[in-house]
Amino acid sequence: MDSDLPTPVILTELEKGVIEEIKEHGGENIDRCIQCGKCAGSCPVALAGFLWFNKRFIHALTLGIKEEILDIPSPWACVSCNKCTEICPRDVKPFEVVFALRRVLVEELAMPTLTMEGLRTLYEYGHAVYQTTYPETRKKVGLPEKPPTTLAYPEALEELRALLRETKLGEIGLIPME
Repeated sequence: MDSDLPTPVILTELEKGVIEEIKEHGGENIDRCIQCGKCAGSCPVALAGFLWFNKRFIHALTLGIKEEILDIPSPWACVSCNKCTEICPRDVKPFEVVFALRRVLVEELAMPTLTMEGLRTLYEYGHAVYQTTYPETRKKVGLPEKPPTTLAYPEALEELRALLRETKLGEIGLIPME
């Protein structure tokens, strides 16, 4: 049996309030979903073979099942293409539901290690991915050592850090913020 398949859940043991929690975090239209599957047919995460994707998240959440999805990587695999939202006939905005789920997972500290590392790197450098050989590589091809981003503009990096400190990330102490 595939370990990514969900464990059967007894419906009388479902966590109450999951829908409300998702709505509070930005997935206001989750209860409009009729499970038609159009979002899944356009989802790169589903097409890539992930067993959990937008339609399955929404189904699990509407049933009140949250524990089953705390440790799976799929919510973090969303590529933000918004195809699911564009095709949804009920205006569920599955993309927003997935991001609401991410916000819930952040509050529960249920994130993959790479996500945590990306947040730390974002705070430190202003980029979620930063290569230590970056300046040398740029110099070799005739580019300025720093690209015209937060790396070249310390004041922009400080603004970004201030914004991050104002978010839930700062509130729950998820990443080091001096």
